[in-house]
Amino acid sequence: MDEKAINTLKSLSIDLVQNARGGHLGISLGAAPIIYTLFAKNINIYPPVFNWINRDRFIMSAGHGSALLYSMMFLCGYPLTIEDLKQYRKINSKTPGHPEISTMGVDVTTGALGEGFATSVGIALSEKIFEMKYNIAKKNLFDKKTKPLVDYYTYVLVSDGDLMEGISYEAASFAGTLKLGKLIVLYDSNNTSVDGSLNDVFNEDVLSRFSAMGWHTQNVKNGKSVSDIDRAIKNAKMETERPSIIKINTIIGDGSLLQGTNKIHNDPLSKEDYEQLKKKLENESLPFTVAKEPAGYIRDQVIKRGTQKYSEWEKTYAEYKGTLNPDLIKSYANLEFNNISIDLTKLNIEIDYENKELLRDSNKRVMNILSSLVDNFIGGSADLANSTKVYIDNKGDLSSENYLAKNINYGVRENAMGAISNGLALSGFRPYASTYLAFSDYLRPSIRMSALMNLPVTYIFSHDSITIGADGPTHQPIEQLASLRAIPNLYVYRPGDIKEILGTWNCILNDKKPAVISLPRTEVKAQQRTSILGVSKGAYIAGEETGELDAVVIATGSELQVAKSLQEQIRKEQIDLRIVSMPCMEKYLEQDDAYKRDLFPIGKPIFVIEYGSSYCWEKFVPSSDYLFNINEFGKSGSKEEILNYYNLDLDQIISRIKNLINKQ
Repeated sequence: MDEKAINTLKSLSIDLVQNARGGHLGISLGAAPIIYTLFAKNINIYPPVFNWINRDRFIMSAGHGSALLYSMMFLCGYPLTIEDLKQYRKINSKTPGHPEISTMGVDVTTGALGEGFATSVGIALSEKIFEMKYNIAKKNLFDKKTKPLVDYYTYVLVSDGDLMEGISYEAASFAGTLKLGKLIVLYDSNNTSVDGSLNDVFNEDVLSRFSAMGWHTQNVKNGKSVSDIDRAIKNAKMETERPSIIKINTIIGDGSLLQGTNKIHNDPLSKEDYEQLKKKLENESLPFTVAKEPAGYIRDQVIKRGTQKYSEWEKTYAEYKGTLNPDLIKSYANLEFNNISIDLTKLNIEIDYENKELLRDSNKRVMNILSSLVDNFIGGSADLANSTKVYIDNKGDLSSENYLAKNINYGVRENAMGAISNGLALSGFRPYASTYLAFSDYLRPSIRMSALMNLPVTYIFSHDSITIGADGPTHQPIEQLASLRAIPNLYVYRPGDIKEILGTWNCILNDKKPAVISLPRTEVKAQQRTSILGVSKGAYIAGEETGELDAVVIATGSELQVAKSLQEQIRKEQIDLRIVSMPCMEKYLEQDDAYKRDLFPIGKPIFVIEYGSSYCWEKFVPSSDYLFNINEFGKSGSKEEILNYYNLDLDQIISRIKNLINKQ
């Protein structure tokens, strides 16, 4: 019956791809025994409650295998219909070309190879943390009949392409170091890439590499053998001290006339190939026709096991609710919703208007307070906590010996750090990740996935302008802020003082969206007219004119203090400026036209001061002459030398503004 069930799964996958005239059929045919064995024999899910907290997770990191995944989900009883399968790859369908979390039952949006693998490490890490946090044994609570509250596995299907991407090795190294024993990777090894044979580009011993990183490894030589695959998965589940990878040797496009070649990777089958393959699979009926017996066999296995596991968990949960601290139970129940209700305007934090402070230190003060207020606040940096100042004091360093610590040292693994943070957010955390702004480029694929999945991950980037000085152009960000602002569904905050930092975090925690916080290396003073609440509007008046308005100056971040000094000095020239702080351009653009007109009166020239790229600022100003930005790579030198060299010191800014206003 296993063979008939696999044939049914393959046949349905073929129909999806043929109907859509594309959709990566090669993996659907080659990896079908893997997916069948995992779902029918091993994975603990309960499709009627698809978001069950204690379900096993499955990540199709090889997201091009979506037709196979959707077919399996349909056969398992997830809320997908035959009509949904017919809409595969069509707009606004439940079955997009690569898996997305908007489809009920899909745990991670995947497609960019390696990202799903790395995200799964964050999910597996979450499970470890939850085990330590919630599986608290009370007297007489645990006995032979009682199960732990948290006990799930994270399964991942990866392709050769996933394991060629550098992010997979960053994440695998991290997972091995932390001994994430409930992470099980199923490696569909078909020795074929899009451009041809894999041997020319990827011929290393993958299992030896993973073994060297602290992983448990197995090799299934016959990728068609359900019993061999099943045995390997069960062996992996027995290994609790190390993450596991199972190499399963498969044939891409198994059964097709093009099997074993790159030609079967993406294109639909020819008429001849379709007919002969359907005949081999003993399913020559109309497309999307599913034989009752094998389909029922699949569903019965999944539902029977899932019903039992879910029922056991419900009983365990009831015992916990009557035994454990109510705050822990409330915390556990909130993991599904990840809701926070907090008002940082009421936070009692000392603000010193006389002395300068590093905004990184200001941010650290706020974050340490937040850590005591937000139970699921966790994160770290890519080996730069001493510089970016994101360390939470007295909360320990997360390790294989201490999963309850709040500080994660990711090592120099920026992209994996972002993807792991996505996995943490998918599991109910409010994670943050930090490095220098210039190095945000390493994280861009993961940041994009945060935005695509709408995950509340906060990226904290420091050293955010050319004024960091002698480290030179490799460390001086130019285009990074503009490129981050170009990512849809991402709020980019550049606060100018501690009050704007408070306002930034107030927005982030209550918005439940991905965000960037950009901080300078330089010291700044808290400004009298800055506003915590003003940040929620994206822009607000931080320095009013005293008489008749001549012009408006927009400033962000540490350049806000430059603008305030400019306002004060240029008044001596009988020029009256309004200073608008714009800590978040995206939030400003969401405001109505009336609010925008109040900030920027019609007919008054607008200037912009931000020591980075001018891209995205042009829409605010009459011409590029009104922009005080930099559109070339920096130089190694002192802050003063650099600003003077690029005509961005205060005296030169004043001179340019005077000339432009006097010409009007």
